[in-house]
Amino acid sequence: MENLEAGQSESQSSMSEQLVSESVKTKQAQSSLLFEKQAISKQLQQVKASLDYYKQNIARNEEQMKASLTQAAKISLENRHVSMKTENAKLELADAEKELKWLRSAVDSSEKEYEQNQRKMVQLRKELEDKRAERKKMEEELLEWNSKVTEMSSENREATIQRLQDEIKECKAILKCGVCFDRPKEVVITKCYHLFCYPCIQRNLEIRHRKCPGCGTPFGQNDVREVKI
Repeated sequence: MENLEAGQSESQSSMSEQLVSESVKTKQAQSSLLFEKQAISKQLQQVKASLDYYKQNIARNEEQMKASLTQAAKISLENRHVSMKTENAKLELADAEKELKWLRSAVDSSEKEYEQNQRKMVQLRKELEDKRAERKKMEEELLEWNSKVTEMSSENREATIQRLQDEIKECKAILKCGVCFDRPKEVVITKCYHLFCYPCIQRNLEIRHRKCPGCGTPFGQNDVREVKI
């Protein structure tokens, strides 16, 4: 009986030790699991912090992308404006080049016309000088004839005077307008260099019969010049 009780006591003691051992193991396992849980929780917090950081970065990148897109749209609009201004500037430049070309052509034409007018003026001056020389010669001849008349005898004097007067009339007729045969020649038509009185030529201009009365050459107001004979 005592042996049986001793055996039971030993068995209980062994079971108690096993239970203690199991309890220790359980506590150790719980501690290990708690440590792992804490480690996992810490890792989760780190992952969450990383996710928040990445989310913030993504949000910043999205804002930067939106700003970049807005800036790109603005730059594109400015580029379109610049392109339009460039096209307008090209058109204005083309118009300016056309106008410059026209002005150069007009200047060349004016220079040619000026040269022609200069040549005409030289020719007109020469003709006027010839007319003045002719008039001077006629005046000298008239003086010579007057001298001869003075020296002539009374018998031939009247006939000679009449002849001289006829010659003087012819000379005066040369200096008178070939249209009215009344007024002296005072203007020249530079297109043909024929001389007439101013009223006759002015009348032709007023009635638009703008042709030389002598040769029929067309002329305008700018082709009429005053002369002194």
